[in-house]
Amino acid sequence: MCALVSPVVGSVADPAGAQTDPFDAEIERARGELESAQADAHAAANRLEETRAKSAEVEARVTEVQAGIADLAVKIPVLRAHAEELRQVLRERAAAIYSSGGPAAVYGPLSVAPSLEHARRKILADAAARHDDNMVTELDNTAAQLDAAEQQLQAEQADLAKQQAELAQLQAQLESQQAEVDQRVAAANAALERARVLGALRARGEPVMGPTVLSGAQMASWIRAKGYKPRLQTSVEDLANIYVEEGNAEGLRGDLAFAQSVVETGGFASSPDNNYAGLGWCDSCANGTRFPTPRDGVRAQVQHLKNYADSTSRAAGLAHAPSPYWYSADPVVAARKFDTFFAKGWAPTWSDMGHGNWATDKAYSGKVLRVYADMVAFAHTGSV
Repeated sequence: MCALVSPVVGSVADPAGAQTDPFDAEIERARGELESAQADAHAAANRLEETRAKSAEVEARVTEVQAGIADLAVKIPVLRAHAEELRQVLRERAAAIYSSGGPAAVYGPLSVAPSLEHARRKILADAAARHDDNMVTELDNTAAQLDAAEQQLQAEQADLAKQQAELAQLQAQLESQQAEVDQRVAAANAALERARVLGALRARGEPVMGPTVLSGAQMASWIRAKGYKPRLQTSVEDLANIYVEEGNAEGLRGDLAFAQSVVETGGFASSPDNNYAGLGWCDSCANGTRFPTPRDGVRAQVQHLKNYADSTSRAAGLAHAPSPYWYSADPVVAARKFDTFFAKGWAPTWSDMGHGNWATDKAYSGKVLRVYADMVAFAHTGSV
């Protein structure tokens, strides 16, 4: 049981002469510790995901190399057998020629006026010589293929050893990083609990969960009044209505999620593959997550926001199954990933966003809230 610091302790003067409440200072310190702990946990989780991705790449390479080695293991004996067969045929032909008196025996005695028989023998001998030359060429080619295959096998085996060593190193690194993530998450949860006990999370501003206030038409009108140039697969009115529908389905404020997407996409000017919230993007990522339809992109965003905002959220309680494009195409895996999200409940208000929660930018929440305030003001006054 943690003891609360009494809020009625005496105030102390700061150097400028202003009075500072020690309890307020402790609350601010708790908030700072919480944000720092959450940022550390997110950074550790990002490192873990990068290592997992690298490990998956190396595993794929190992599988590819093993398949190549298996193909060579079949190819090399066939080439060796074919080369030996060609050599045997050439040895037998050479023995036959020399046992009959050498090449002269094929052509017969020299004659100033060659007979028909002599001409026939010469034609047959020439044909046999050409056949032998072709067989020698085929043997040379087969031997060259065999040599190349054996060299490739040696290179593939060396590559396999290298990839397996790297994979072992990555697996050890994964174990270490997973332990670090667990430690960081535990520290962040402890800081979160301390902040709650102190009341440091009270009056934090706009909650993430709750009813959507603005209509789709109001949000779409604001986009047009601001002069944004959306590049979407659907109309901005349709997209705004999807935010209202998906938000209401999960008990989440769809209009604030819409405001978040305005910040993320520059007024929907850049939202490739229906990704409106930067899902899957990171400092070292070449691409974000792809969603086949606008609704799929909004649904994944809303579900992820709910996971951040509601510590009690579970896949079984969602209005729709966890997004197969964000969590996993396997429904069982998707549900497990949703339920075990390490930052579940870390951002119940929009002021908790940033410093790792959704974005690393410490000013992230302020940007979203300013957009939202502008949308609300426009809905009431009709001007921007």
